[in-house]
Amino acid sequence: MTLRVAPAAPEDLCDAVAVIHRAFATLAGRIDPPSAALTETAKSLAARFDGGGTVFVARLDGKIVGAVCADPKPDGSIYLDRLAVDPALVGQGIARALVTAVEDFARETGHDRVTLGVRLVLTDNIALFRHLGYAETGRKAHPGFSEPTSMDLEKSV
Repeated sequence: MTLRVAPAAPEDLCDAVAVIHRAFATLAGRIDPPSAALTETAKSLAARFDGGGTVFVARLDGKIVGAVCADPKPDGSIYLDRLAVDPALVGQGIARALVTAVEDFARETGHDRVTLGVRLVLTDNIALFRHLGYAETGRKAHPGFSEPTSMDLEKSV
């Protein structure tokens, strides 16, 4: 089995959305408020390219099995968003490969760090990012919540 990660082509976006929806659907009932990732469309992913961002897809033997978005921010960072792996393939290094692609993109485009947010209840995700060298920079509460619901993380690249 061969895993390849590359920027998505326009014809890849429907498959990328499908993977994002499958991955984030597994969080239903675990996170509150629900993730906006379930509202992504091929059109909303395509719009990321207009702002200088990109969408990476991971292919396993040619089939799209993962996706992640990378968007430049005014503070000089790249924001990693919508990291998604087909639920049947979690634990096989796909997420790590997608994160590495975002980090490489950040360096190649002259950005000094990668930032992201992760829900506090998703302890496995937090552990993954910490293992990959990300450090907590703060916590936030989603609108309508008095206590933090997410953690901000950052890594210099």
